[in-house]
Amino acid sequence: MKYLLYILFTILSCIFYSCQTDEKEFDKTPTQRKRQAIETLNSELVNNKAGWLVLYFPKTDSLLFSKLSDKIKDSYQYSTDRYGYGGVCFTMRFLQQGKVEMRADMDQQSISTTTTSEYKIGANSSTQLTFLTTNYIHKLVNDSYGGACDWLYQGHNEEGFLVFKTASYLRPACEYIIMKPLKNMSDFNNAVKQAYDNRRIFEKMKNPQLYIHKGGRVYFQSDYYLGRNGGRANTTEKQRYYLFMEVTKLNPIPDYPPKEFSVLGSGYCGTPDGITFKAGLRLNNKQVFADFKRINNNFEAELVEVYYPKWKTTRLVSKHLHPEGKITGLKAIIKDVPIIE
Repeated sequence: MKYLLYILFTILSCIFYSCQTDEKEFDKTPTQRKRQAIETLNSELVNNKAGWLVLYFPKTDSLLFSKLSDKIKDSYQYSTDRYGYGGVCFTMRFLQQGKVEMRADMDQQSISTTTTSEYKIGANSSTQLTFLTTNYIHKLVNDSYGGACDWLYQGHNEEGFLVFKTASYLRPACEYIIMKPLKNMSDFNNAVKQAYDNRRIFEKMKNPQLYIHKGGRVYFQSDYYLGRNGGRANTTEKQRYYLFMEVTKLNPIPDYPPKEFSVLGSGYCGTPDGITFKAGLRLNNKQVFADFKRINNNFEAELVEVYYPKWKTTRLVSKHLHPEGKITGLKAIIKDVPIIE
């Protein structure tokens, strides 16, 4: 009997405490809750004095060239009109009085020149970060990239990074915005330069090919030389999108282009470690290669399994980001393969 009374008392205590907590929250007016949300986000942004590494992919498409089972015909090899778009790496440092310092991996000038512009944080249906005056983000606000300078705060992801979206898309996986805290003051300048250098190494490859395997089992091995003619190279670099093609059906006519391909394509962006692809180079919905580490002049990724206790979820991520992860043996490498004339 005493044991049952103890259990009943414990349950009632929990309910009472929960009600008290809810009452404290609901004691606040909508205006007070909005003000608190604004202050919380602003404090987090400003208090990290080293600044933030920001990856912004304004227009991704998780369904574009995402299934190995979907074949494309030979005529596509000449076309780039269906290419998607990649992203840009920024470093940002938020200051008092609504100022933000920024660099970007767009070109030689943007990686070495810091812009100072104004920002504000407001709240309507959600907390919103707005870049008020001109900076590097505004260069993406165009018909091609479809960028926006109003970012809606979504909270933290599994890694603890800040996540944003814009009002441009109702469907998920159409854009990608994260902020990762920098650790050292020097990272503000160095990180974006490293991202630029890594991206340019990838873009200067004459014949980049993707090889995905697990031990001796090969899942994908691109082998078709797309060529580096001016139009294709310009489109690839301007849109930051690359398509890897594996021949699946040869042409019966000698020296004619293949009849059919398997493809994997994604937008890309340089990072301090190497290069990242969004929505990713995906074998399936779970096995997605996104983050590659530069090793010499190759880019390599190995998927490991990571469990996130707070979220009670398990994801496959790159080993260089989570060395403690459970080994899967699934690896990918991008390298510049010599061209056989």
